[in-house]
Amino acid sequence: MPRLSALMIRLALVSLLLGSTVGALLLSQYPPALSRLPQLRGLHRDLMLFGWLVQFVLGVAYWILPRHASRPERGPGALAATAVALFQGGLVLALLGAAAPALHAFAPAGRLLLAGASLLFALLLLPRIKPFGTP
Repeated sequence: MPRLSALMIRLALVSLLLGSTVGALLLSQYPPALSRLPQLRGLHRDLMLFGWLVQFVLGVAYWILPRHASRPERGPGALAATAVALFQGGLVLALLGAAAPALHAFAPAGRLLLAGASLLFALLLLPRIKPFGTP
């Protein structure tokens, strides 16, 4: 497994743990004031959707899709590392925007970075998709 995939999958599992914790707080009735905070819903959504699901799918796709016959096997490593860095930065900005009402302006910028990083990953992975049996 490439290091980049391992890093993304580990970060996705951390997001799953944090998102599940926030989800448990939302479901609990104690303390009542904490479970009614609207910021927790946005935080839970961003952690579970982008931090867990999308990041896990991209990490596994980077690892499991067929490799190129020539070097580099998985495409330009610097481009993939840039996509991961942009994704993490976008996730942090989206989480800050969701968690703090004063930083609400960060959320659109974070989601834009997340979309850009996902598009960059898609462009990196697209040449590796080919019909079964094609070398």
